[in-house]
Amino acid sequence: MVYEETNTIELKEELTDEVKEEISAFLNSKGGIICVGVSKDGKKLYPFSNQRDRDEASLKVANWLRDVFFPIPSCLVEHDFNEDNILIIRVSEGPNKPYYIREKGPKPSGTFVRLGTSKRKATEFEILSMIMDSSGYRYESDVSEEQNLTFRFFDQMMEEHELPYDKRTKINLGIMSADGTFSNLGLLMSDQCPIQVKVAEYDEAMNFRLKKTFSGPLLKIVHDVQELCERLNDVSAVIDGSSFERKETVSYPGASLREVVLNAFCHADYLVRSNIKIEFFPSECRVISPGGVYNATIEDVMKGVQTYRNPRLVHIFDKFGLIENFGTGIPRTMEAYLPFPVKPAFEPTERFFIVRLPNLNASLQATNDEINDEINDEISDLGLLILRLVKARPGVKVPAIYEVLSAQAEGVTLSKIRNEIRRNLQKYIEMRGSKKSGGYFLKDK
Repeated sequence: MVYEETNTIELKEELTDEVKEEISAFLNSKGGIICVGVSKDGKKLYPFSNQRDRDEASLKVANWLRDVFFPIPSCLVEHDFNEDNILIIRVSEGPNKPYYIREKGPKPSGTFVRLGTSKRKATEFEILSMIMDSSGYRYESDVSEEQNLTFRFFDQMMEEHELPYDKRTKINLGIMSADGTFSNLGLLMSDQCPIQVKVAEYDEAMNFRLKKTFSGPLLKIVHDVQELCERLNDVSAVIDGSSFERKETVSYPGASLREVVLNAFCHADYLVRSNIKIEFFPSECRVISPGGVYNATIEDVMKGVQTYRNPRLVHIFDKFGLIENFGTGIPRTMEAYLPFPVKPAFEPTERFFIVRLPNLNASLQATNDEINDEINDEISDLGLLILRLVKARPGVKVPAIYEVLSAQAEGVTLSKIRNEIRRNLQKYIEMRGSKKSGGYFLKDK
């Protein structure tokens, strides 16, 4: 049998107290296997070679499961010996996290999580999050500390979308309870919403070109932020020197920018006192939202697995047509970048989720600096039509150009064609031959 450490396999030479920490880490993560009696590199075996050693090891693990951990994880941990007489401890993910070493309590010193191929102490924030998740706590359903709320903007939105905005509707949406008590979701929808979202744009020297803070009802913040982000999603236009076609490139393609911004609002952990930040750098857009990946791995999310930290908020966004195909935001973002060499980056941390969208205009400019077959001059639409016609019909005369283009575009005259050639196109075309028998040709590159 080959032994190798992975995200879900841990190798230990001896059954020491450190194995307790490994069991805690797997219980609090996605589960895994601990192989006791194997060197760290998996090349040396230290088997439990006789029955007495095996019995003592089994008894020791059984006592741990009964006395050491809280909650008791006996149904989640199995152990036996394989053909190499290596102790195999199989740990399932626990439903009642955090699982901690009883004598140390639910503190970082007694609670562990798995990170990659190793364990580490859980932070106080992680422990609190596990407790809340196990108890079914949701921030949006909790009672708001602020109860003096008004809903002028929300009611206006409901009216514009021809939706009822009476008390019963607010109860059904989860904004308030039947006794009129407002929830945290109600707080987010209210005119008194405490959330702030920061948007900034920087130049090459990291000086601010723009800095704005949005506040007010969350729905209004979403609308205003999206509007600004669309304005900052620059479009460049260049002319292909081979075809004389104007090519436009948007900095952040398809639905990518919209999706990552909306995902930030939908998945944010509003219990964390931190702002959503959207920053436009010359080379990328970076979106940072509080709250890591919720009840999933980043690999799950990349595949479109849906997890709901704020299901009622998502429902409201859906009612107002803010989201489509919820749960496909990251796959759609990746799809938007498929034709390009640069790709988005998704960087979940303990408390934040960071998305980096490459600026296509910045990356393509770097490529074009190396292989430049583009025309950087400003050429009018009429000029491009003339250039394409001269390319297709070398030697063409102005009357023939007029005959073709007058059928394609309004307002074209012989005078406009001559002026365009004389003033703007001398770099690209030239008259060859006599005025009577000659015509226009593309100049050699």
